Amino acid sequence: MAAVVAVVVGVGVGSAASVAAPRIDDVQVSDAELALGAVRAERAGADGTDPDAGLDELRDDFALFTVARSVGASDVTRPDDILGLLDDVNGQRESTATAGGVLYGPVTYEAASFYGKSLSDIRQATLSRLESGAAAVAVSDAEVRARFDADPGQWADAATSYSLTRVEVPPAADGGPDAAASEAIRIGDAARVFGASPGEAVTVTPEELAAATLSPEATAAIVAAPDGALLGPFSERGTWVAYRLDGRTFDTEAAYAHYATRIRTVLVGEHLDALIADARSAQVVAGP
Repeated sequence: MAAVVAVVVGVGVGSAASVAAPRIDDVQVSDAELALGAVRAERAGADGTDPDAGLDELRDDFALFTVARSVGASDVTRPDDILGLLDDVNGQRESTATAGGVLYGPVTYEAASFYGKSLSDIRQATLSRLESGAAAVAVSDAEVRARFDADPGQWADAATSYSLTRVEVPPAADGGPDAAASEAIRIGDAARVFGASPGEAVTVTPEELAAATLSPEATAAIVAAPDGALLGPFSERGTWVAYRLDGRTFDTEAAYAHYATRIRTVLVGEHLDALIADARSAQVVAGP
């Protein structure tokens, strides 16, 4: 199918489609664009021979172009605008390769792959405009905070400190942890685990967890355990230890500061998808 697109492009990507070709708003879809839509439909798992499936893919692309132009991220109006650049781009890349320059990707693009890369670039440029706040429809700080406040616990990992009591577990003759102590930890018998020892108070901060100051097994157990749980035994610096999780502290503002950028990225992606859906719903499509 990609070869079909290449042949059509070779004939002339800017050529007008037949009179019977469909229209999206005031644009009559060209033969090259229809062939490209068929390729994209096939790659999306649809029937590439179904004209409606190909047109459906093109409608999504036209909607993206509309949104991108509205925020100043691109001046592309239709797929032919991109396909019309293919020969020049490939010529430049071939010259660079011949001169021994560094290239990323293929030396020459096929039409479908070049178009797909260009779509990705346009989407990313549009996301960047929305994320930077440069566009009038950008995601606001209030929207970011509202998403965080809707479920603060979802973002707790980077801002939760754990208060623990640490106690050493005696070793067995084989070098492993004492079996009786291990059983006491398993059933939650704190009196047998601690005996007369008060243990050592330990606070593990989010930064320490991220730096892997504890073993992966201890970290996973501490994060997942309820308050009051006995955990272990864990091998730690040549000895066996157990922990009691006495409590945890969640710093709401630290969590927001850590995750605000990530939340904004998620919201911007959702916002762009909604804008594309709106632009698509406003399209006037006339069939052949």
